[in-house]
Amino acid sequence: MLKLVRETRLLFFVILPLIVFSFTVQSGESAVRDIKKIDINERQLQEAVASRTLTWLTGSSSNNDYISVGRMANYFGFVGLRVASGQSLTRSDVANDTLAVLNEKQRDALIDLLQIQKAPFEETQASRYEMNRALEGLLVGEKITRDSFLELGGAYGRSEAMLGYVVAQGLGDVAQTLTTDQKTALAQIRAAHISGQGQLIERSKLKLKLTREEKQELVNIAARLLSWTTGTREYNDFEVVGKPSQHFGFVSLRQESNHGVKRGVVADEVLQILDAQQETMLDAAAAHNVKEFDEFMSARGRLMRTFEVALSGEMIDAELVRRYGGAVGVLEASMTWAQAMAMLDIRSSMTDVQTVDLLRLRNKYVAAKDVTLPQDPVERGRQLFAQCALCHDSTNVQAAGPNLHGVVGRSIAKDPEYNGYSLALRTYAESGSVWSETVLDSFLESPRSLVPGTYMGFDGLDDAKDRVALIAYLKMKN
Repeated sequence: MLKLVRETRLLFFVILPLIVFSFTVQSGESAVRDIKKIDINERQLQEAVASRTLTWLTGSSSNNDYISVGRMANYFGFVGLRVASGQSLTRSDVANDTLAVLNEKQRDALIDLLQIQKAPFEETQASRYEMNRALEGLLVGEKITRDSFLELGGAYGRSEAMLGYVVAQGLGDVAQTLTTDQKTALAQIRAAHISGQGQLIERSKLKLKLTREEKQELVNIAARLLSWTTGTREYNDFEVVGKPSQHFGFVSLRQESNHGVKRGVVADEVLQILDAQQETMLDAAAAHNVKEFDEFMSARGRLMRTFEVALSGEMIDAELVRRYGGAVGVLEASMTWAQAMAMLDIRSSMTDVQTVDLLRLRNKYVAAKDVTLPQDPVERGRQLFAQCALCHDSTNVQAAGPNLHGVVGRSIAKDPEYNGYSLALRTYAESGSVWSETVLDSFLESPRSLVPGTYMGFDGLDDAKDRVALIAYLKMKN
């Protein structure tokens, strides 16, 4: 079993009361923000869908798959704690404060939990990826039905709930071993953080013989132990508007921008690009989400109650967890589907100018960066093409670029349904060239180098594997 070595031998739970004695144990009484007064409304949901319109239509598979630590199986009140603190606390500070209170055996139990949760964590992640690949299928014109997507959502919900089951049982076991002094110290840590005074706590770092990834996840586990064992149902049930339907890459945009992105600001910028009819499409998705959000929260609440029995030493009913988790997942998938349909409708109605403005908006926040793509050429090409589809949308008569279905082997600048070709490309086509694999490869590497003056705003694909993969996918679409 891995051991922890203290840099100092001072007993944290003896010192802490002297530092935070003035804070109330009932954290809700002195919280910076009263979470009871925070309601999800249609405006917030419209902002969520508007911001995702930017990230989903302009991002990559890697962007969509990115999820911050702690977002899966987020059932233990930490989000409510953070919001109540006015976002002043950090997960790492809360975790370090908590670990300092625990004894060696309790800390080792949390470290053991890292391995115990690994398999259900990977299963949950895989289920989420399946949903994302189905959503990307919509972007590239594949026939994905709502019913099949809801089935994927149910599977994801069950796997995420079972991950929560493993974590809850493990945290519950540790909770049963806490002494009265430890419980007091943890309650005072909560009171300090929730009052926005966490910086007053003296901290001594712990040396952990763990990998970087394990340390990150231990922070997540320890922070959950604090928020769950000292909190209330109100905090466990609290959820922010961004959690349901988190399949569209907004978390990645925040990360890439070094958290410089504010959802409301991005939403307003997107709405400035859209016209009134397109904004109505977002409103319809938001209205649908408002109706289902309450159902989602009620189903999620039933799931929370099954976990909470572990705090009193009882065994959690795994069958109830699966059932309630599946219900939560279906509702989340239904909200996700409504959002995706609205965003696709918007993409199909966007003008050339709107498309360019949306791409510019993304570039305002992030620079191009490497992404991880599958090794299988066709799947790799499919994921790359999902980004091409913003400008080359076959359902949009106003699309910025021509339909790429059947492009391999087609005469250059000769799509009869598209009349927006640049003079440069039409001049280049006079040589009698067709879009052979060789020409496509050169064009995709650097469009403006092959055809100076082309309207193509894309800078190109430096990686030859990406070009091969994209051409392989385009050939399959012929």
